[in-house]
Amino acid sequence: MPTEESPVTSHSDRKRAESFGGVAEQYDRYRPSYPDTLIADLLGLNPEWTLDVACGTGKVAVPLLACGLAVLGVEIDPQMAEVARRHGIIVEIGAFETWDDRGRTFDLITCGQGWHWIDPDAGPKKAAQVLNPGGTLALFWNHGDVAGEMRRWLDATYQEHAPQLNRDMRNQKHEDDKFLDSLKASELFASVRAEQYAWSATLSADEWIARLATHSDHITLAEEQREPLLGAVRSTIDEHGGFVELRGGTYAIFAKTSES
Repeated sequence: MPTEESPVTSHSDRKRAESFGGVAEQYDRYRPSYPDTLIADLLGLNPEWTLDVACGTGKVAVPLLACGLAVLGVEIDPQMAEVARRHGIIVEIGAFETWDDRGRTFDLITCGQGWHWIDPDAGPKKAAQVLNPGGTLALFWNHGDVAGEMRRWLDATYQEHAPQLNRDMRNQKHEDDKFLDSLKASELFASVRAEQYAWSATLSADEWIARLATHSDHITLAEEQREPLLGAVRSTIDEHGGFVELRGGTYAIFAKTSES
């Protein structure tokens, strides 16, 4: 049973990668942001100018801007970018790998819940190119696991209505480690390290359904499969207490360029 967006998705699956625009408002309302401890660590890097890659509706950029950072977003989907702009974020439209940086460089590049949509060869090279000496590329993903018996009940629901989505996400960190290993192997960065930030949440059935409907693997299901699935998920939650408890973490990778 899927929870947060799966980083194993190939960047070449453009149907899924560019499927979010139609649910931009819902994405902005129901997708989680990131732990305060992660935001504090990003602020602790003291960047003068930050580039937020695949900025979406501003889930990363908004808290950074609120803390006084200068942030520029890059987003491929105009509908997602429009929501971010309403939050006060300056956003340029385009794919990061081919985006025209116009010679601009940055102290910090962030990418929340989006690096798996970036070309694994071109993305790190572009990041290293536009980072200042000693700058940091920070990539992070939220991973939430449904707690208690609710997981078993929802697994059974997915097995009945969408077995292709009924995958175990509890070992997802190992998939994230592939990005860690790839950045180390690129030799583009002086240091590469990973951190974990714990969080928990309790969501009503309405909130859980609304969040699921913003995930690319659900968006791209045929309507005749998606709607019965979401209805069955709602029924399952209502029959077993009416809420979902999540226990999760944000997995972050920090890749720093050389000081010289």
